[in-house]
Amino acid sequence: MNKVLNKYLLTAMCATPLLLGMSFAQADETVAAAPAEPAPPYTLTFNLGLYSNYMFRGVEYSDGPALQGGADWAHSSGFYLGTWFSNLDPYAYGKSDALGTKGDHLETDFYGGYAHTFDNGFGVNFLGNYYKYLEGRKANNILPDGSNRKHRFDSFEASIALSYSYFTYTYFNVLTDYYGLDKTDKNFNVTGNRGTRGASYNELKFNYKLPVADLNFMAKVGYQKTPHLQGSEGDYAIGVNRDFSLPNSGKPITGFNAGAYYTGTFAVKNEAFYVSTDGRDLNEDRLWFYVKRTW
Repeated sequence: MNKVLNKYLLTAMCATPLLLGMSFAQADETVAAAPAEPAPPYTLTFNLGLYSNYMFRGVEYSDGPALQGGADWAHSSGFYLGTWFSNLDPYAYGKSDALGTKGDHLETDFYGGYAHTFDNGFGVNFLGNYYKYLEGRKANNILPDGSNRKHRFDSFEASIALSYSYFTYTYFNVLTDYYGLDKTDKNFNVTGNRGTRGASYNELKFNYKLPVADLNFMAKVGYQKTPHLQGSEGDYAIGVNRDFSLPNSGKPITGFNAGAYYTGTFAVKNEAFYVSTDGRDLNEDRLWFYVKRTW
């Protein structure tokens, strides 16, 4: 009898660690099998930067420093929406002391589109952008009969971008009158009876990561064509930018980027078109720089 008892006790003692081990293993498997929280199908990011000048296609719109920023919502499907703002030189957007008019101090863009990069590295980007001037200031323009008419600068532009490797080509087309200018605007030398719809811009951009100091090199060339206007011209830009973070007592503050570019214009059809109402040359060659953060 004792032999039988001892046999069962010995069996139980040997099985206990095995059973306990199985229990812990099952517990560990239960923890490991807990489903992770799925990543949201969208991202929401913000950006804010200080620029020495607001440069756009070879033209300066700020007359000095510009504060620029925006917000972007992007879905995993490729669709996105966003808004962006910058301060402006009111003399480039309607202000005239001689005519006693007030200009716009702020540009706000509202845009949306779809972007996708294929497995072979080829990418497409469709974009619609509405340039809005929320102050609603108007510019006085002399009509052919000598009277005045005011227009707003709001415009809507559509574009398609094709990218591969280091290169991106983008075609832009303004589907409304170009900054509100139509066939009645005599002092902007609008010709013909078709208005200024269909103003286009072709841009070829080259981006390359340099093997030095984590610098990103960018060069671009573009050409602005303004039908029935005297504003057609080409522009180019070349420069570098760099991502960086700021040290902190804990985790570094990331998302910063700074850059410097040289911008110039060429094949200008009518230089007078790019002179503001206070006599400033808007498309002169210049060096400009910025620092911004995205989070």
